[in-house]
Order: sequence, then C-alpha cells, then structure tokens
Amino acid sequence: MKKVLLFLLTLPLVASVNFTLSGGMFSPRASYFKEVYGSSIFNPEAEGEVSFGPFGAFLGVDYIRKQGKLTYSKEKVNLSIIPISLGMRFYFMKMFFADAGIGTWSYSEKTNFISASGSSMGFFAGLGMKYEFGGSTYFRLRTKYSISKKKQNKIESDLSGFQGEVGVGFSF
Repeated sequence: MKKVLLFLLTLPLVASVNFTLSGGMFSPRASYFKEVYGSSIFNPEAEGEVSFGPFGAFLGVDYIRKQGKLTYSKEKVNLSIIPISLGMRFYFMKMFFADAGIGTWSYSEKTNFISASGSSMGFFAGLGMKYEFGGSTYFRLRTKYSISKKKQNKIESDLSGFQGEVGVGFSF
C-alpha cells in the first residue's frame, strides 16, 4: 500500500498531461467510399495524453460526418463515423513522435428508406511533430494511417484511410 501511495504522490513530478484539439482531413482508401462521399472529409479530434519522459499513452475521439449521393439513384445518404482510439507514443529529437494503437470505428449510414450501422475494430500508426511555445501551449502536426474493415452479411465495410491534422494543445 505504501508503494502505491508513493507512486501516486510522485506521478505529477514525472508525468505531464496533454490535451489536444485538432482538425484534419480524412481520405478514405475504398473507391466506393470516394464515389459516394468524395475523396476527403473534414474531421475534428479531441485527445488526452499522459506522458512519462519520451513515452506517452493517449485516448482520442474523432467525429466524421458527411452527406453524399448514392452512385446509381443519386439519393442523398448521410454518414457519421466516430473513431475512438487508444495508443502509445514515442517522442524523439525533442519535438517529433511516432505513435500506434488500436481503435473502434462506430459508423452509421442513413437514406430516406434504409439505414445501416455497426462498428469495427482496427489499428493505426502515425508520425507527427509537436512544437511547444509559451510554456504549456503547443502546436501539433500529425499524419496517420488507419486500417478498419468488417464483413457482415457478405458486405464489407472498409473505413481505412489516411488522415492529416493540425492541432493546438495544452500541457499540465
């Protein structure tokens, strides 16, 4: 019990907590996805991270929403995807980082007559730069590639793709 208490008391001395808000563009890999929704979709993200020296553990939530048109009927279709990711990050050369992790992508597509929803598990890897200015404030650039596929009733949902983002954050 004393070791746990000592760990909890010294944690603020060796760790930092970072909170980042960012916006970026998601570019889907699947060609049918691009035909309906276009080649890029804006997505905001919120992320919390606990860093210990050059290592960090983070939890992030994105929100992707787009209206498209079906390829044959031209009927409007609404898409929403909520990726939730959990990962590890390694900082090197003071301001650069590499990260990787797992996630779940919850999705919903709706037209006037039919809707489909579900979730799929996947993983991602990314690279980025974190430039600190003004003490506890920082600017961040990040790219990542995610892979998330699910096959249900002979229909494959592919939510994989490339993402680039720009963000601002605060360290505590």
